[in-house]
Amino acid sequence: MTYNNNITHESNAEWIKRCEDNFADSIRRIAEDICKKRELRIVRLFGPTCSGKTTAANILISVFESLGKRAHIVSIDDFYYDREILLEMSRAKGLEVVDYDSPDTIDAAALHLFAEEIFDSDEVHCPIFDFSLGRRNGYKTLSIDENDIFIFEGIQANYPNVKEILSEHGSASIFIIPESRVVVGGVEFLPQRLRLMRRLVRDFLFRSSDPEFTLDLWRSVRDNEDKNIFPYASESDYFVDSTMEYEVGVLKPYLCEILGSIGEDSRHYPRAQEILNLIEQVEPISRDLILPHYLYREFV
Repeated sequence: MTYNNNITHESNAEWIKRCEDNFADSIRRIAEDICKKRELRIVRLFGPTCSGKTTAANILISVFESLGKRAHIVSIDDFYYDREILLEMSRAKGLEVVDYDSPDTIDAAALHLFAEEIFDSDEVHCPIFDFSLGRRNGYKTLSIDENDIFIFEGIQANYPNVKEILSEHGSASIFIIPESRVVVGGVEFLPQRLRLMRRLVRDFLFRSSDPEFTLDLWRSVRDNEDKNIFPYASESDYFVDSTMEYEVGVLKPYLCEILGSIGEDSRHYPRAQEILNLIEQVEPISRDLILPHYLYREFV
């Protein structure tokens, strides 16, 4: 995809709306097709980090409900083991921070119990994982019937151990990823770099993570994707490209601030400067043009 830096503020708004509408339409068509499969009650929505899973899930809910379904988002993160257990697992791998991305972080027994409730009960008990406490902290109880549909959202939704549990009674899978390049003024931004840029900004703004922490984790994040996500992507029922033509312009002001804080003595300084050099000629786009329901609100 290519975008033109010399665009007026008004046309930027129109351009962003067109990109976001196209994305929403692709999700809408998938939801409509899934609803034709009347017995299907579980949807697995997955993709690598910073793909737009949360926004896609919200669009799915809106469409499902417009078609007479009652839809629920279930974050697979809510089935994590307690932080103490996860930290032990991470240290066994030589890591000093919790690795939330590995398949063994999910309490398979708890997930299986919840999935069985969907089909065997008129009530489900969804755990709530509290990241500040590092453990599950209560349950959300829902009364359900055969008209309810559950969207299991998370990078883990197509891990073999999770897929086996959620597909026991049948499921549909949606793989979402920014898979197209963006070219700005002759500079090419490949999908992997776009996701790193998205994550740097998101983690800084919404998770209070400094850029060096995000860059420290990036290698293990990518290794996990190559091992546990991408090998199974081709098995998905549906694919969604979440690349936005406009996105580098929206990220630029934040990246300049975030990466500009990395000093020359940091081992991440060369990578920070590489990204800053790539975006130097990019015309910034105001976050004010990103409406609350747009995909890019996940990152800015």
